[in-house]
Amino acid sequence: KTYVQSVLDASYKADFAEYTKQTDSTEEEAQALYDENMDTIMEMGGFNDAGLSEELTANYRQLFQDMLAKAKYEVGEAAEDEDGNFTVQVSAEPFAGFDGLEDEVMAAVEAEFANITDISQFPSDEELNEMVFQMMYDILVERMEDPAYGEAQTVELHVELADNVYSINEDDLTALDGILFPSDNF
Repeated sequence: KTYVQSVLDASYKADFAEYTKQTDSTEEEAQALYDENMDTIMEMGGFNDAGLSEELTANYRQLFQDMLAKAKYEVGEAAEDEDGNFTVQVSAEPFAGFDGLEDEVMAAVEAEFANITDISQFPSDEELNEMVFQMMYDILVERMEDPAYGEAQTVELHVELADNVYSINEDDLTALDGILFPSDNF
């Protein structure tokens, strides 16, 4: 239970104190894993290739760090099986900040262009892209001020022993991510 709590706290909240004790790693190593995870989030979200300004890209990275830090989960008891592996129940509340986001961004874009009658007034593709991502960012920042969450769901995390090292099953962690930060409503 303590190990799972430490992994989740390190992954989502950048709280490495217990994680370094549980894994016999340094804070620098834990920070490097966290930073690598942030790089993956930015890459998978397409933010690195979206042609955004460095400032807006950096703003999104910070926003995602803030979102992760507000992840709502509670680690339950651990049950050991006959092979020395553990199953840990985690209650996770889905972040609702992406719900209806696409519609809200599109409405803001439409409002921005509602009074344009001359085609030459439209922004370039690059300017339009930056504008849309800025609008989405602004909406998400506003939603983060008082984040909403959905009903708690339970996921099982399997802690498996291999080569005298315990680790949490990657598919289970991916499932937890999907519950905590569902993007299907985006």
